[in-house]
Amino acid sequence: MSNNLNRVVLYSPSQIGEILKIARERACQEERRTKRFVSEGLGITVQRLTNIEEGFSNPPFELAVDWCQLVEDYTALEKIKHIYQMGLPATDPRLLESVPNQLINLIQQATGAIGAAESLLQISKDMRPGKPISERTSSDMLHLAEEILDLKQAVEATLSSMRKNWGLDIEQVTKNWIQEALADQVIISSVSHFEDIRKEQYFEERARLFGRGKH
Repeated sequence: MSNNLNRVVLYSPSQIGEILKIARERACQEERRTKRFVSEGLGITVQRLTNIEEGFSNPPFELAVDWCQLVEDYTALEKIKHIYQMGLPATDPRLLESVPNQLINLIQQATGAIGAAESLLQISKDMRPGKPISERTSSDMLHLAEEILDLKQAVEATLSSMRKNWGLDIEQVTKNWIQEALADQVIISSVSHFEDIRKEQYFEERARLFGRGKH
């Protein structure tokens, strides 16, 4: 237990094949459990699939994601994302059986996150440029940030429970969210947009440093 707690990532990359094998063999729909079905669905040979499951080779991230989606094992998908440090560890699927319970937990975690944000706002009022942050304040910030991170896990668990029990189309939810975020101009729309932002930040930083040097 202590070794797991000391690591940011709980699952090892060497376990990817095992995770994908379990996902295939435990697929809810019987026809999705065969190597032939999965290999054909992924466009790979049965031999390559076997090599992946036995740990002789690791699949690209995209292939592992497609594998989990093909067998409809979203717990395995969360594990894969966590291994690549693209998400939190997977929530125990037994906790996702009740949407109302997840909604109650979401409300509780949201309330906690709001309280943490209000506390951080108060802390920010005492911060000054160039003034070091005290050890006590750093400790408080870590605790409050954990409260906010709890909300992320609660959101993901709630959406997963809605998909599992109510058939929520999370991909469509994500698509709609992206369209709204693009309209509100809160996300980076393209690589060229990213480059423009970086250029603007670069020249602003140079101007700030140059202005500081003149005084």
